[in-house]
Amino acid sequence: ANSNFTKELAIKNGIKNNNIKIINPGCYYPIKIEDLFKIKADKLFENSFPKIITVARLDRRKNHQNILMTVKNLKVKFPKIKYISIGNGEERKNLISLRKELNLESEVVFLHEIDEQMKAALIKKCDLFLMPSIIYKKSVEGFGISFIEAASYAKGSIGGNCGGERDAINDGVTGYICDGNELNSIYETVIKFFENDNHLKIGQNALKFSEQFSWKKIIKKYLDLI
Repeated sequence: ANSNFTKELAIKNGIKNNNIKIINPGCYYPIKIEDLFKIKADKLFENSFPKIITVARLDRRKNHQNILMTVKNLKVKFPKIKYISIGNGEERKNLISLRKELNLESEVVFLHEIDEQMKAALIKKCDLFLMPSIIYKKSVEGFGISFIEAASYAKGSIGGNCGGERDAINDGVTGYICDGNELNSIYETVIKFFENDNHLKIGQNALKFSEQFSWKKIIKKYLDLI
């Protein structure tokens, strides 16, 4: 199983506990970023704070709609806030409309086709990786490798409490778990994340945490099963 969450699903479906081994997905990040993409990332974020990012498909489960409403609420406390969403999907038109409705066209940027280098540069430049996923129909977050990708650049994350995010985020250490269905939970968790420069310590914790997800270490776990 790729997380404790998926292990529990397997047990509920009749598989014996001692027949299940948890091996989290591996991560090939961090990758070396060319200077050109670092400059482009700087221009996109400019002098904003906090710089928040999500890398995910634009579908209901990833919960971009609640992120946008949270950004609107956070703007009062953080007038220079900037949010960049990387990804494409069926919710793109709805989210662009919501951005306009919330008057966030200066604060929110949607990027749906970008180079891997640009993706990495934006993650490295951000202050927070935010993806408070929810359960939508039968779709749920099984793990969340993007949290580990962010951690590899010393960036803490905030994820949802519905799926396997607890394996990818050490709650209170490398980031926080919140209730993605509750706007107030997302908002208060973001505030806590940045209190007293808390995000800097969390980022360093995340970097150390990410090291255990390198493919060299993960592959050994598979070999141990043979």
